[in-house]
Amino acid sequence: MAHHAQVAAADARVAWVSGAYGYNGDLIYFRDIFAEFARRFPSGIVPVDRSFPVGRYPELPLRPILAFIRLKRSRRRVGDVEYLGVYRVPTLGAIVRLLRTGAHAHILIEFSPTSLAGFVAARIARRRTILLLESDPAFRGAPGGRLSLMVKRFVARRADAIVVSNRLGERFLRKTLGVEHDRVVVGPYLTSAPAAPTGEPAPTPGPARILFLNSVTKRKGIGLLVEALSDLPAELADAWTLDIVGSGDELEPLRERVKSLGLDARVRFHGRVAYADTGRFYTDSDLVVCPTLADYRSLNGFEAVNAGKPVLISTYDGAHEEIVAVAPAATVIDPRDHEALTAALAAALDLAALAVAQRAAAQVPPDFTVDRVGENLARAVTIALSRR
Repeated sequence: MAHHAQVAAADARVAWVSGAYGYNGDLIYFRDIFAEFARRFPSGIVPVDRSFPVGRYPELPLRPILAFIRLKRSRRRVGDVEYLGVYRVPTLGAIVRLLRTGAHAHILIEFSPTSLAGFVAARIARRRTILLLESDPAFRGAPGGRLSLMVKRFVARRADAIVVSNRLGERFLRKTLGVEHDRVVVGPYLTSAPAAPTGEPAPTPGPARILFLNSVTKRKGIGLLVEALSDLPAELADAWTLDIVGSGDELEPLRERVKSLGLDARVRFHGRVAYADTGRFYTDSDLVVCPTLADYRSLNGFEAVNAGKPVLISTYDGAHEEIVAVAPAATVIDPRDHEALTAALAAALDLAALAVAQRAAAQVPPDFTVDRVGENLARAVTIALSRR
């Protein structure tokens, strides 16, 4: 069979196997990533749910062959906040159709039921596996029980190659899962860089425009950001405005709190905005703040860096170490420490300091580009296919 032979990565039929991508039929940042995947692997495919609107993306190798049994919603606690998700498992028919793709290798995201099914299918068909991990799962409250760790160890130690986005995730691989082999590539497989608008004038001088672009929920920390801004020194009262882009269950309570604090004139609510339209908000901003209270590896920090903007990023974001390592205008904050957050905002809004940060941020590092993501994937696929 073809998958038993040595195959060059560029010629390989690689299947990227996961349960879902994007939001409500919008691939969002995955659109650019899959385009890069297709460029590097012309024979590659991306299996998706049979109900997915593949016609929206004729340029991508989407294959509607998957079907799922939807189970209950998942709730994971991280301190005093929750991570919400959906448990769903692929049907037997979906696994059979996956086996029929004739792939040389399966790319698997994390340890979801779909990933585990893709792993089993690869073992049955003697295909290579490339496992993708973002960070230390503790940042999203992943279960750390004995059975869960046993399954993760089994899969990780048998993967032909692993891409892990940062050193936090690598430490989890090495120390918790006991992965000792040299088949680990450390670098992102996910990034986000919303397209900036063209032909628009630069923002006019005035108060610094702070941007929060994320879900308006307790977990994302927007309430703590508003409270900190309300306690800035009086001399900074007219030095800022805040654009809140997103929706969620805290939206109306937050509106009421903004009103009660007398910040109506400085805080603008834009609601949910399509991913393709978010670039203009980054373009028009002077400072991006990501005050999450728990995130596996939020992509907002990468969007800020790729847009050439200074960013304050939460210590509770699994991406914070990799961002501050290469982005000179990125600063780590603790949103739960009210006084420290207020002080960090005051320092960032200092006119001289902000100007320095903006010049530094304009030198965008290449580490989080889509091209770099493609390089990491190609390297891992090459390692996996070269194994005997």
